[in-house]
Amino acid sequence: MDALCAEWEDDQRMNALFAPVRSKQVNPESWQSKINFWLNLIEKWCDANEVAMVDLSLLKKIFTRNGKSPHCLEDVLQEGVKSGDLAPSDAFLQSLSSAHQTWGAWMVGLGTGAIKKVGSNLLGYSASNFTVIKTTNKLRAKVEKELSLHENYISCRHSVILTEEQINAALGIVNHDGSRNYILQVLLADKKLLQLTADNRTFYKLTTDKNTKKEFDEIDRGLIRLKTSIEHLELRSKQIEERHNKETSEVKRLMKEGKRTSAKACLRKAKRFEAQNSKVLEQVLGLETLFDELMSAESNKMLLDTYQTGLQTLKTMVNPDMLEKADNTMSELVELIDLNNEIADGLTIKDDSRDEELDKELEMLAKESDENIKTPSTKIEGGDPLIQNALNQLDDLNLDDLDPLIATQATDAKNKVHAS
Repeated sequence: MDALCAEWEDDQRMNALFAPVRSKQVNPESWQSKINFWLNLIEKWCDANEVAMVDLSLLKKIFTRNGKSPHCLEDVLQEGVKSGDLAPSDAFLQSLSSAHQTWGAWMVGLGTGAIKKVGSNLLGYSASNFTVIKTTNKLRAKVEKELSLHENYISCRHSVILTEEQINAALGIVNHDGSRNYILQVLLADKKLLQLTADNRTFYKLTTDKNTKKEFDEIDRGLIRLKTSIEHLELRSKQIEERHNKETSEVKRLMKEGKRTSAKACLRKAKRFEAQNSKVLEQVLGLETLFDELMSAESNKMLLDTYQTGLQTLKTMVNPDMLEKADNTMSELVELIDLNNEIADGLTIKDDSRDEELDKELEMLAKESDENIKTPSTKIEGGDPLIQNALNQLDDLNLDDLDPLIATQATDAKNKVHAS
């Protein structure tokens, strides 16, 4: 309880909360704070333990502290029903069956006279169990999600059919035993689930489309009968096959022992079982074909409905006049584009004299660039005079005069080599 209530170990605070409720007129704020504390704590405990219903004895047990239980729980339950946080369980299920009204709307719909008449029953605690509305809605949503993900018995267009075993497996997500059964009752009362008994078995229909009729119809019953018949025949085929295999094994054993006559009798039985199994398998195949045809017919109907919906939508959007309107629109658009281009050309200013000046300036810049490439300068501004003098001498150096000298030196070197 400490994890749910931070004040649980505060003796002074809890003693005040455990005390009987005083008159609301004395201190309305304190009275409402006390009621809200216990209603919130009840909801927290129910959420943590996945309990959809509570009663007075259970609340006294779980909220016992130091050997004492709260003296105000009866008043809390009464105020919880008035505020809509709690509801007598039977009345809550009845409200769900009343054209899908909420608990509060159902209470208002009873009228003043009716409420006074049944007030002692609903609010005077002749009801033993009280539904915690928010916790119940959370558990219901949890189970519905599990059902949508769970494997189903038959999948139709707007609904699925499940077996009792599949429903119980989905309800197993709720930890509390009593709450599991109550959530099932809630789903049945709200017509989210429909129940049908056929061939001593219980089936449930879960509707996935709010706009679809939720009652079991002849198609549903036919599909269930086909499915159960197929399962029955498959079980029968399995049993016959086991007996066939048993007789075949017996034939082999008798042949090894040299009991030919007995082996022959067993072989006749095995052949008879084999023939029976062939007939059963043919029946299974026929029923499966019929079942598949029914499912295919439903798919075809769904496809046809989709086409019809698309056709009606297109009829509202497309009509023969749109072709002529489209041609006129494109013609006007082309004319406007051409007109806009002409306007743009008319607004463009062309300055021919300015273009000639720019061309002359470009030619001058080109000539200056050529002259700079032909006569590169080696002058270094602000440099050492000795370095600048050496650079000037390099500029004046005539490399052509060096060619004869280099050639003569090379010839003398070759003569010296031959002489030696």
